[in-house]
Amino acid sequence: MIQRHIKLILYIAGGIMLLVGLQFIAPLPLLQAQKLVVTDSAGILFARHWGLLVACLGGLLIYSASHPECRTPVIVAVTIEKICLVGVLLMSLNDPALKPMQPVIVLDGVFVILFLIYLVGKKNDNSQIST
Repeated sequence: MIQRHIKLILYIAGGIMLLVGLQFIAPLPLLQAQKLVVTDSAGILFARHWGLLVACLGGLLIYSASHPECRTPVIVAVTIEKICLVGVLLMSLNDPALKPMQPVIVLDGVFVILFLIYLVGKKNDNSQIST
């Protein structure tokens, strides 16, 4: 089922991730809009870098939507990044400074589930073909 809709899922996930790239361009207004407080230059540097990284991964997802030959490695890389981010955020649930990041847990968690279902389904399809 997900195999049929993976292109749309990749476009949606990639588009959302590309929007995070705005944080690279204008970190302070976007952090303030999320009610995240970063005041030191190192924190702003890391926020910008994170925005750039997420935008690059989003661009790769969009690219892989129309290039199936690179889809699996891109989805694996994005899934690993999202699992790690969700894990770190879940371990930080009691930190009041990170409370605004709770929607990220839900959204990235949904993408992780969808991507894992896709990857498992793809693996099953490939093992049935080779046997």
